[in-house]
Amino acid sequence: MDNEQFISNVGSNIENPILEQGRMARDMEKHGSKLIKINIGDPGMYFKMQKNVLWAFKKAIDDGHTNYLEEQGLQELREAVSKRYKDMYNIEFSGDNVVITQGVSEALSFMNQAMINENDSAVIFRPFFTEYLAYLKLSGGVAILPSLDEGNNWDINITELEKALKAHKGRKPKYMLITNPNNPTGTVLSEKAMRKAIEVAKDNDMFVVSDEVYDELVYNGAGFTSVGNIATGIPHMLLNGASKNYMATGMRIGFAIFPEDDAKTQSLKEVFLGLAGARLSANTPSQYAMLEGLHNKAKHEEFMRVKIAQIAKQSALAAKLINDTGFLTAVQPNGAFYIFARIHFDKLNIANDKEFAELLLREQKVQLTRGSGFGMPGFIRIVTLPSEAVITESIARIKKFCEAHQR
Repeated sequence: MDNEQFISNVGSNIENPILEQGRMARDMEKHGSKLIKINIGDPGMYFKMQKNVLWAFKKAIDDGHTNYLEEQGLQELREAVSKRYKDMYNIEFSGDNVVITQGVSEALSFMNQAMINENDSAVIFRPFFTEYLAYLKLSGGVAILPSLDEGNNWDINITELEKALKAHKGRKPKYMLITNPNNPTGTVLSEKAMRKAIEVAKDNDMFVVSDEVYDELVYNGAGFTSVGNIATGIPHMLLNGASKNYMATGMRIGFAIFPEDDAKTQSLKEVFLGLAGARLSANTPSQYAMLEGLHNKAKHEEFMRVKIAQIAKQSALAAKLINDTGFLTAVQPNGAFYIFARIHFDKLNIANDKEFAELLLREQKVQLTRGSGFGMPGFIRIVTLPSEAVITESIARIKKFCEAHQR
C-alpha cells in the first residue's frame, strides 16, 4: 500500500491556516531571527489566569481529584453554568442540559459527528473561525458560506444569506452557525440581524448553533445578545467555555448548552453524551478550577474589567494604525481581540493574501494569518493581545513592507 492509499482523503485535506507558517517561523528562530507573532488569539500567552482559579486547579490536584469524572461533566459545574446564563441573560435551563467538553473545539467536533452525514451541508458565515470548516469537512459535510457585511461593521447580511441558500437550492442545510462576538473580525453582531437570520433558519428547518465564547469581551458601548434570548422555541445550542472569558485556553473546558426541550435539541444532547462517554471525561482538575471561577463572580468581574479596558485600548490603536498605513483598511472592532484588515492590492505588487503573509514573515519577521484561511481572501487577521509597543512596531513593519512592494 503506497502512502496515497494509506492516508485518508479527508485527513490529507485538513489544515489550520493560523499555524501554517509555524515551520518557517521556527526555522527562522533557530537561525537567530526574533519574530513578532500576532497570529494566535491565545490570551494565556499575555495574561495570567485569575489567581483564585489557578489555586483551585492546584487544590483539585492536592485533594486527589485526578480521576475520571462523569462523562457529562461535574454536576456542580454544570449547575454553575446554568446559573451564569440565568444571572447574565435571564436564560433558564438546568445543569442536566449542559455537557462539559474539552474546549469549544471538542463541542464543534461532537456537533458535526452528531449531525453531518457525507455531503450534508451547513451554513457558516464567512469570514469564519478556521475550525468550523475543518470539523465540517472531517464529517464529510459541505459548507454554504454567506458573507458578513464589511460595509456594515461585519454584521449578518440577510440578502447574502438568502442568496447563498438559493445558490444551493435542493441541498437542505442541517445547521446554521453564528459566532458572536466574531472571530476573526472582532465585531459584535446586531440583535436585529441575528433575529432575521434565526427566522431564516426556522423557515429552512435548520438547527441554530451559537458560539458565544467571547461574550464578556465586549467594549466601545456595544451590546451583546445571546442567541438563547432570541431563539426561544427554536431548536438551538449555545457554546461557551473558559478559554477567552477566563483567559484559560490551556484548561480546555467548554460548555455545550441545550436550552430547549424539543426533540431535535434533546436528541442532539443524547448523542453528545454518547460521544462524551467514548472519550471518558474532560480534564478533571480544570473542571474544579472552572467551578471556582464561576462561583466567585466578584473576583471575575474585577479581573475582566482591567483586561477588557486594556484590550479595547490596544484594539483601537491597532485599527487606527492600520487605517493610517495607506495600504490596508479595517473596521474598528468592538469585541474579542482581533483586527481583520483588507489589503489594497491595487497599490501593491503582491498577488494575494497568502503571498503577503509569507513575504511579510520572511522580510519583516512579523507572523500573522491570511484572510483566505478564514474564507475571505484579500484580508489579514491581526491579534491585538500584545502590548501597545508590540502592536505599534508590528504595524510599522507592515507599513514598511507595503512601501517596499508598492506599485
